[in-house]
Amino acid sequence: MMARPKRGTVFTEATGKTVESIKYEENLDWQAVEVAFSDGTLFSFEFSARVTVQASYLEVRRGDLEMIRNYGQVSGKPGQES
Repeated sequence: MMARPKRGTVFTEATGKTVESIKYEENLDWQAVEVAFSDGTLFSFEFSARVTVQASYLEVRRGDLEMIRNYGQVSGKPGQES
């Protein structure tokens, strides 16, 4: 299995701010977390599911699998090919 690259984002706009509240919301097809600051600004994080596919071309030999080609991740964002 391939190691996943580490990705992340630092939200520097929140540095030094005072958090007033953190709110989690959800309904049948939507989830979000809102982090409200005392200065009247907020961060909103909306969540959605994403499916990725790891594709490999293999050969079966005596019950064992042998890798012929590893395509890696072949799907990401909708409408985008890797």
